[in-house]
This record gives sequence, C-alpha cells and structure tokens, in this order.
Amino acid sequence: MSDRGEGETPARRLTHKQSVEIALNDPAVRRAVAATESPLAIRRRQLYHENARGVLKDLAEAGFPDLQSVGDLRRGHADYAGAVPVLLEWIPKVSYLMLSEDIVRTLSVAFAKRLAAPVFLRLFREPPALQDPLRPETSEPPAEHLRWFIGGGLAVFAGPPLADDLIDLALERRFGEARYQIVEALPKTKDARVVDVLTSLLDDPTIRAAAIGALGKMRYAPARASIEALLSDPHKHVRDQAKKALKRIDS
Repeated sequence: MSDRGEGETPARRLTHKQSVEIALNDPAVRRAVAATESPLAIRRRQLYHENARGVLKDLAEAGFPDLQSVGDLRRGHADYAGAVPVLLEWIPKVSYLMLSEDIVRTLSVAFAKRLAAPVFLRLFREPPALQDPLRPETSEPPAEHLRWFIGGGLAVFAGPPLADDLIDLALERRFGEARYQIVEALPKTKDARVVDVLTSLLDDPTIRAAAIGALGKMRYAPARASIEALLSDPHKHVRDQAKKALKRIDS
C-alpha cells in the first residue's frame, strides 16, 4: 500500500540536465562556479561579453531581456522564435569565434529552419572571417571550427527540401570532416540518391564512419559487403560503426 497521502501526486523526477540548469540559475551557485574559474576562462568570458553587447542589446529590445549570453535562449526559453531574425542579422557582424559559435548553436533548432537554413548553407560554403586571440595555434582554423557547428545545424534542418544542397555538400570533399553530421542526416531527406551517395563516401576516411552509420540506419542490405570489409579499418570508431550497421542490416 502506498504511504503517499491522499490527494498527493508523485513528484516529477528531474533529469540530470534539468537539475544542473536549475542549480546554475541559483546566484549563489553561479558565484561559487565563478570563484573557481581559471584565468583563461575568465578572459574568455570577458571577450565574449565585450563582443556580445550589441546582440544582447538587440535581443533585449526584441523581448529577451537579462540574457548573459546568446546561449541563455537555449537554456531558458522553450520558444525563442522572435530572436531568430535578430541572431541572423548579427551573424555577419560577429568577429569573435566563440560568440559566432554560440549564435549558430542557438539557431540550430527546428523552428528556425525556414529563416536559418539558407543562411547556414551559405555560411557552410563560405564561413565568415573570425578570430579568437586565446585559441591555441595548433587548433584548426576558426572557419573550420565554425563550419562543424553549421553542419550540425544543417543536420537539424535536414529534410526533402534541402536534399539537393545537402547532397552537394556531402560530396564536396574539400569540406572534410565538417560534413560529418550532414552525411549522418542524409537519410532524413528521403531522396533516392542518398544510398548511392553514402556508398560512394565509404572510401572517404574523414566521414567514412558517418556514411556507415547512415547506411546502417537505412538498413541498406546491398552495402553489407562494403561495410563488412571495414571491420578491419585502423580506426576504432569506424570499426564500431560497422558493427552497429551490420547488426541493423541483419536484424
């Protein structure tokens, strides 16, 4: 017999992510986190705020006040469609890499697709000139870093209307690993050309694992032999994807 009082309802269990977000919205927790920040993290935060003043001001005027970062939209608003035009207007104005990344990630939601997809397609092909004075010299160029996140957004937007563009990008090998998430999302286009595109990309080491995964999700049996041959690939991630794909195909 339940020991819950009459009329009581069971408490809703929070996910780990929800618990963390609630905790980080507590001013005392924020102060404690800030006190443990490294000098590099503090400087990065300063750079972000210096570069984000304009966009945060415009977002406040659009009905989104008291934001500490663009990413606060993702964390604190279920629907921020009214912010989408503001963010798209600011993308070409931003020169700081981490702010640009934050804007792209915040726009990578389904309700932004209609306005953001054409911009993302253009930016993937020609990312803006960006800088990050604290970025290690050994890191990939800022444009390539941003291109990866734009590819993630295009994967969110993937569907039949974008089939031609996404297939073209997937086949453009000069874009390297930045195509990874686009290739994974190609089955969402429901285009008859996708299986041939994915099969052709099995010989591309930069996105081979993504092509394998997509073919596995499609349970495309004609690619079985080609995928099985990759069980001996030198890269563990490729081997793991091949095992998963084969299991799906054979199920």
